Formats: sequence, C-alpha cells, structure tokens
Amino acid sequence: MEPNKAQPKSKFSWKLEFSSSSFLTHQPPKPVRHSSDQTQQVKPRRTQSTIAMTRIETYEDFVKVHGLLLAASGLPQSLHRQLFQKLLSESFDGGSHFQIEPTEDGRPRRLVLTSDSMPEHSDVFLIDHSWTFRLSDAYKQLMEVPGLAERMAAIMCVDADLNSDSEEDRLSEGNAKRWVLEVLENEITEANGNVRWLELEDLDIDDETLSSLDLSTKCPGLFALSLCGNKLENVEVVVQEVTKLKNLRALWLNNNPVVQNG
Repeated sequence: MEPNKAQPKSKFSWKLEFSSSSFLTHQPPKPVRHSSDQTQQVKPRRTQSTIAMTRIETYEDFVKVHGLLLAASGLPQSLHRQLFQKLLSESFDGGSHFQIEPTEDGRPRRLVLTSDSMPEHSDVFLIDHSWTFRLSDAYKQLMEVPGLAERMAAIMCVDADLNSDSEEDRLSEGNAKRWVLEVLENEITEANGNVRWLELEDLDIDDETLSSLDLSTKCPGLFALSLCGNKLENVEVVVQEVTKLKNLRALWLNNNPVVQNG
C-alpha cells in the first residue's frame, strides 16, 4: 500500500464512496427558438438531479447532492468542507501525516504518524479502492481474476498459496456451502432481518444446499429471489422451497440445469 494512499485505522475513521462521475461536466441545454423567431436560453431549475449531472464546483452543491450520504456516514460536519475540497482537487495527502510500514519480519504492518500531532476529527483523507465487488460475486472473482487473491492477501497480510495442496480444501463443497451461508447472513444483517430482495447468484448452490438454507424461516418477507448461475437440478426441490416463501413475487433461475433440462 503506498504511503500517500493509506488510511489510518482508528475509532474516528469513516468510509464514504463518491463516484468521479459526480464531478463530470454535463453539456448545458441548447437555445430554444420560439415562434416569435427570438432565441432564448433555457435556464434549468437547479434540482438535486440536475446538479449531479453538472460539474460540482461549489460546496453548497456538494452538500445538496451528497448530504444524505454525509449524514449517514457519521462524518463530523466540521470535515464536510475539507472533504469537498480534497475531492475537487484529488488531494491524496495522507503521506504528509502518516505512513504504513512493515514490521521487521515484513508482516503485519504498523501505522506510523509523520506529523507532530493528529487531534481527533482534525482531518479527512482520500484513499483508492483496491477492489470493488458485490458480495455474491467476490468468491468467483477471487478464483478467476489472475493475481487478485494474491494481491488482496498481501494487502491484508494473510497467507494465500493458491498452488498448495490445500486448494482442493478451499474449493470443496463444504467451503462453498459455508460461503453461501456467509453471503446470506450478511444480507440478513444489512436488511436488519427483513430481507425483501435476495441475490444468491453464481455460488454453486445445489439442491441440497438450497434446502439447508431454510430461506422461509430466515427471510419470511422475501419478495424477490435470484438464484441464477447455480447448480439446481431437481424441480421438486426447487418448488418445495419456493412455495414456502409465501410473499415471493419474483424468481430467477437462469443458467441452472433445472431450467436447461426442463
């Protein structure tokens, strides 16, 4: 991790995500010619959506567009303007205040302050994403994208010898099932126990695994379910589990043997 891209791990750190598209320039509306043959410039009403489509150059517009995200993140209001200024100038100045150094054996790492002091809530720092993903796709990407697992293992200081004899263990059915359960539990936690829309795609879910998930008990209010790209084969098992979901209104089974064989 480069020192100027590092972020300190502390009780007063926050994670916010801003798309660079929020700062792109959008072409203004073209003049409109009226029947009187006079040309007038249309001035759009500055709503949140129109602001988001223009280049955000003022702090006031930044707050209008991202105010809800700022409030939800818990970032102190005293740092909002500083965050805007750093985003606008793409200022990665963390290296002026701290750096991350390896320990003597190279792992793990330690945080070292390079500034004289850093009071709580005194600064905010920008970092780059090392990897962005949907939770349901993470396992597949780690297995298929060359070098990704090794790179993430190095960043997180964990061992990742994909050529070792333990590879079969990591890819075993037992591990695959545990991964599915982890994805499901994470979705339940994020929805505060009231999952309405659930995507369990490309997770190698077979008939036995589907039955063991007990979705009707864990997600009784489920409205939409996607099981695309799995290994479901038995129509009776699928019907049995789906009919238990009394509120289900949408189901996707694309790219499963149960559909292809039917």
